[in-house]
Amino acid sequence: MPAVVNSSLTYEILMYLNSFYFGMFAVCELGMSVFKAVKLPTPGAGILLGEFSLLLFLIITEGGRIYLGRKGNLTERGLPMLLGILLTIPSALATLYFLIWQNYALRLELILCSIQLVLHATEVIISILCLVAIYRPPSTEE
Repeated sequence: MPAVVNSSLTYEILMYLNSFYFGMFAVCELGMSVFKAVKLPTPGAGILLGEFSLLLFLIITEGGRIYLGRKGNLTERGLPMLLGILLTIPSALATLYFLIWQNYALRLELILCSIQLVLHATEVIISILCLVAIYRPPSTEE
């Protein structure tokens, strides 16, 4: 009997891990943003407000992505998982902003954002494998 790897279990483990990791990531990012606003010279209040609003957007987008991905995986429905994959794009772009394009990037931010992007990439690959498994016609061999 061939060993079949259940990709939905792997995806669920990744989403569960990412739900806790993103909570820690958001708290750390918020703390570092407050630190940079207080201690580092900022070019303007508009940029600071934009970074805080982008962090709020990232929290909402990532929360929705994790919720839809887990719901689609547990119910074995493809549409919520597909929407979760699509929400990965704005979430990854916002994470890239905090990694590359913001005014001051702390070393801790570089590490945390890099881990977040690796989780995104891994989850997209595994979720595509789950979608293939969901939409594959059942085998008639027994």
